[in-house]
Amino acid sequence: MESQSDCCGIAGTYGVKTEKYQIGMDVGAGLFDFVRRSESDLALCDSETCRWQITHGAGVASKHPIEILREAYG
Repeated sequence: MESQSDCCGIAGTYGVKTEKYQIGMDVGAGLFDFVRRSESDLALCDSETCRWQITHGAGVASKHPIEILREAYG
């Protein structure tokens, strides 16, 4: 399944800041819900900080898509 969500909410390091944390989580809430509803144990994303946020917000592992190709081809 491919998400149509606009943003994970981290915005670089914006959502990591204590005073901006809840805003970041609120912005990413739709994406986190989508990932949880997919019932997958893995999310794919090409942005490092977004992967951190997805893992934190949705509670699933997240990898760069190229990692899947590397694993497939050994």
